[in-house]
Amino acid sequence: MHYKQPTQLQAVILDWAGTVVDFGSFAPTQIFVEAFAEFGVAVSLEEARGPMGMGKWDHIRTLCDIPAIAERYRAAFGRLPTDDDVTAIYERFMPLQIEKIGLHSALIPGALDAIATLREKDLKIGTCSGYPAVVMAKVVELAR
Repeated sequence: MHYKQPTQLQAVILDWAGTVVDFGSFAPTQIFVEAFAEFGVAVSLEEARGPMGMGKWDHIRTLCDIPAIAERYRAAFGRLPTDDDVTAIYERFMPLQIEKIGLHSALIPGALDAIATLREKDLKIGTCSGYPAVVMAKVVELAR
């Protein structure tokens, strides 16, 4: 089989959060802040944004491994967070994200115009997302 290098752009893949909706990607980061707060542990938006791109459980584990956050957790619970604690935060994170995704799903200004331009050029358009399917279903519903 011989591969032929394309000579022009054929398709565009757009990530939903931060590209099509939710300028600044606040939906996941703000929900991390809120989920930790429900356990009495302060996490800043900047800290929450640090491990973006990881799976949500791993993201929470990574946040819990940051020394300053681990110390805040120790101050609240008298011990460092365990994997069971990470799971408890994750189990709170998911319902919060489903509940609040609508607050952070506004279309990014210019996104529809950009998509229309791509269509005019007969480009294939695909999308991807790090959101779980249940969250993405709500985002698509809101985007309609």
